[in-house]
Amino acid sequence: MKFLLFGSEGQLGRELALEIEKKGYNLIKLSHKELDITDEKKVKEVILDYSPDFTINATAYNNVDQAEIESQKAFAVNAEAVRNMAIWVHKTHGILVHFSTDYVFDGEKGAPYTTNDEPNPINTYGKSKLQGELYIKEILNRYFIIRVSWVFGFGKTNFPLKLLEWAKDNKILRVAEDQFNAPTYTVDCAKYVMELILKGKFGLYHLTNSGYCSRYEWAKLILNEWGYEGEILPAKTEDFPSLAKRPKFTVLDCSKFESETGLRMPPWQDAVKRFIQELKRRNAF
Repeated sequence: MKFLLFGSEGQLGRELALEIEKKGYNLIKLSHKELDITDEKKVKEVILDYSPDFTINATAYNNVDQAEIESQKAFAVNAEAVRNMAIWVHKTHGILVHFSTDYVFDGEKGAPYTTNDEPNPINTYGKSKLQGELYIKEILNRYFIIRVSWVFGFGKTNFPLKLLEWAKDNKILRVAEDQFNAPTYTVDCAKYVMELILKGKFGLYHLTNSGYCSRYEWAKLILNEWGYEGEILPAKTEDFPSLAKRPKFTVLDCSKFESETGLRMPPWQDAVKRFIQELKRRNAF
């Protein structure tokens, strides 16, 4: 089988590339520097030339606050480029694997969201990601749309890495206790995504580590595992003004993934502990 991976240098893209190579499949991987997915001509050329069985889109414009200022750019990457990708995947009779977000929901349900729940994004980022999903559904019959949340792993930036940077210079840290979600460890996500797509059961899925927590609880475990000697205090979302509105409870119900594959992602606590152990091994800080 032939795989084409866009966004190979992102934190999820790197892990997906490792999983594909580990299984011995043919892989062409392209980073953002090598190919900007908003360049329709180049995307068309690489898909037509290679004619992959699976095209994986691990790219995104995911600066949630900046998207409020650069809405055109957010839609160009998260929606229009995805539409163009889907068109050429359809032409080559391939399968598209695309990643979306919990931010397609408004957070008002008060319980985990299933794949049957109606999206209602409250910020530009969420709206652009939802539009990308809609384009895929319009154009393709064979696709995987995989919604993830609170993604973390080995990359340039994510919440755990930012938190550890803040911890270097601050003896007191404050983190919102009224935002709830399920962290998604890229190492686990890549492994389980591969299991899913090889099953050939197409459609929309939610995929996160099992269980959920507040951002404060997540931060507390990260810092405890790291050995932080300062103090971490609970705060409210309103204490941290931001350009974009953020939903407070967008936990994703992964039961569809579990029933289709017979698999369950490891608990988020276990994922955090493995991540911190690996950071220490790599002397990352």
